Amino acid sequence: MRTQGRIRSLNSLKRRIESETRSEAEWQARKVPWPTLLEYREQYIKWEAFTLWVHAIEEAEHQTPAWLWRVVERRCAGIESEKSPKLWKCLDTWKHKTLFAKPNREGWMRAVSFFAARDLAYARNWAYWGYCERQWSVRRPASYPSFDEWKSAAEVCPGEVLDSSGLRKERKALIKEAARCGKKRLERAIGTYVDLETFAYWLRPIVDHGLPLSGRVLKEFQSRFPSLEMCDNWNWDQFWARLRHLHFQEAEAQGWLDAVVYTAELHPRRIKVIDYWLLYWASQWPKDQPALYPRFEEWRCKAESYVPNGCDPEGASSVPLQG
Repeated sequence: MRTQGRIRSLNSLKRRIESETRSEAEWQARKVPWPTLLEYREQYIKWEAFTLWVHAIEEAEHQTPAWLWRVVERRCAGIESEKSPKLWKCLDTWKHKTLFAKPNREGWMRAVSFFAARDLAYARNWAYWGYCERQWSVRRPASYPSFDEWKSAAEVCPGEVLDSSGLRKERKALIKEAARCGKKRLERAIGTYVDLETFAYWLRPIVDHGLPLSGRVLKEFQSRFPSLEMCDNWNWDQFWARLRHLHFQEAEAQGWLDAVVYTAELHPRRIKVIDYWLLYWASQWPKDQPALYPRFEEWRCKAESYVPNGCDPEGASSVPLQG
């Protein structure tokens, strides 16, 4: 009984830490234009993959081969090796001092790393790294794959590699779904999902208050969804579920909708829209003046650029693309 109590306490502590970390990441994300945050996040995932490749080779060789040093130096101008015997650790330090200097300096690095670490590609790369480390510790390959070769192999990571990893069961299933969908199709589906949800939030005050669609709102709805007939007794959850089903029947049938939803919910554009709804629009909509309801594109522009009071969006420039 004592052991079970300790396990429950530990799990409770983990959940609290996760919640606090997420809250901090979400608060930091509010400071930054969503395209900038997305770009940094994608770079974080890319450079973490490069670091894992270096790490796997170093562990297999029990040293840093000279050729590996040369590869890293070509990609990472100014990297220093004196402070650590491990090249992959030097690489981590270099990344934060150069590529991620801006978010570290301006106080939104947690927003980059937290959401990047929950990306399915990030988790898949870690699973493949663990597999390579286990395989190469038993038998070192005659020659190692280049980083591009290693990354390509990670992108098609076999199911048995995922199954043997330490990832949670739910995360393994999502990675497999994403693989069935394919990278390009998944990206398009995520964009569509966020667009649809943004439209649904635009209409939410009207739906929540049971008001009929009229005027330019009705016209815009019909131009976008001519085959969908709006029911007056739908609540917002029913409306959103119907809208989603209308556009994702193929994903539902082929079993990769959960991967779309999971990834879309981490998208910084979607987070901006939810913030705008929760922190501003839900309380500010002029309920007694429905004729003044904003056009969707106008509303979306404001939602996607929304910064709550207390968050200073000091002009965040694009991340320097390297390698």
